[in-house]
Amino acid sequence: MENLNTFEVMCLVYGRTLLKGGCSLTMWMNGSCLEHYMPNRGFVVGGRVPERSIDSNNEAAFKHVFMHMHGMAERLTKEGKAVVLGTWVEQTDDGQRIVFDLCDLFDKVESFKVPLEIAAKRGERAIYDLETEREIFVNYQ
Repeated sequence: MENLNTFEVMCLVYGRTLLKGGCSLTMWMNGSCLEHYMPNRGFVVGGRVPERSIDSNNEAAFKHVFMHMHGMAERLTKEGKAVVLGTWVEQTDDGQRIVFDLCDLFDKVESFKVPLEIAAKRGERAIYDLETEREIFVNYQ
């Protein structure tokens, strides 16, 4: 996503979250420049920080939480590792909510055993397979 500023990236993530039900935005430092891309392969494991959620109809809240999570992700990338800012829509008794999480991305070449183990240690209920666009649930037995 060359030449997109943070506001434009936020708009892309918001639209994709509402239209597709979720979005995975990978961020990493390339020298002193923060770069973004949307991966289509690999396993996403959440739980790097506590999740945040908002009412899906609250654009101002989306902007506020996105900027907060984006800033946290940017600080984490300075440790030398890519960070995925994940969003998805959840149905609740009160309506739809958008959930934000900071995640790790594991290469699809690996089996999903390691990502599932990490998810279990973090108390996550599932990992997300970007290629098949489905959750793989953690076995708590």
